[in-house]
Amino acid sequence: MLLLAVVAVGSYYAARFLLEGWPRRRHGEDQYVRPFGPDDDDEFLSQISKRNKGPDDPE
Repeated sequence: MLLLAVVAVGSYYAARFLLEGWPRRRHGEDQYVRPFGPDDDDEFLSQISKRNKGPDDPE
């Protein structure tokens, strides 16, 4: 029974090593960072808002 537990734990760590590599990467480094796009540009957004204003808008 002890041999079975040792083999199971060894297999678990071997699989983690093969899948994640060594040293283990931190979880914070794998976060997705959205690329800069036109919706991040204030000038672009102001141009769109000016275009969308109709005759009923006071500004």
